[in-house]
Amino acid sequence: MEKDIPLLTASDVELRIAQLQQTNQGTFAVLLAYKNSRVDMRILDECFGSMNWKREHTVIDGRLFCTVSVYDEKKQEWISKQDVGVPSNTEPTKGEASDAFKRACFNWKIGRELYSAPDIRFKLNDDEFFIGNNGKPKSYAKFYVGADMTYDKTQNKFTKFVVLDKDGKERFSIASKTRNYEPNVDTPKAPEIHEPPFGTICCQCNTPIKSQKVLDYALNKFGKPICYDCQKRMANKEAA
Repeated sequence: MEKDIPLLTASDVELRIAQLQQTNQGTFAVLLAYKNSRVDMRILDECFGSMNWKREHTVIDGRLFCTVSVYDEKKQEWISKQDVGVPSNTEPTKGEASDAFKRACFNWKIGRELYSAPDIRFKLNDDEFFIGNNGKPKSYAKFYVGADMTYDKTQNKFTKFVVLDKDGKERFSIASKTRNYEPNVDTPKAPEIHEPPFGTICCQCNTPIKSQKVLDYALNKFGKPICYDCQKRMANKEAA
């Protein structure tokens, strides 16, 4: 029952700010790349069939575990992989169950390439953060992965990984750097400043958006930069 689990696409990967670092050169954001449980369920459905896999949650020593099982027709038995979750800050129980499921799916190779995600760190613009009551920076800025994200299975690393802001401006990119450790907040690395290119890039196809009207419409309707052709394809897909 050896299945070829597909690599994640750029639309499968989400970004969130994991840390904010204040330096004498400005405020820098450290971003975490992750997948959500909807991606896991879709890939399980596509690879094994919606009726050929199942999930079970079990409490062991006060910790919530999730077991994801897939039916092996050749062996006529269920093959199971298990992992434990971590409660979230907002919804502890739901977050712990979801985290356990996503971790179990990593054991099925779904999104395992994210373990080789790059160190994403760049300087925030002044309007992308504010100082909270505790004197520390806070940010609600949103960032997205460029559509041409590329992972090389033979090298086990990302060869293309671009981060875009809400206006489609490039804020970070890599050639071949990969993450081998968690960022150290106490001793931050010297910041790398990535200048955004001229113009705005579509977060779906990574092509420049030349019309301000198209950009304004996309930001108002979708909340992110999408070119006219991609908007048209999305509309046709919804109408089908």
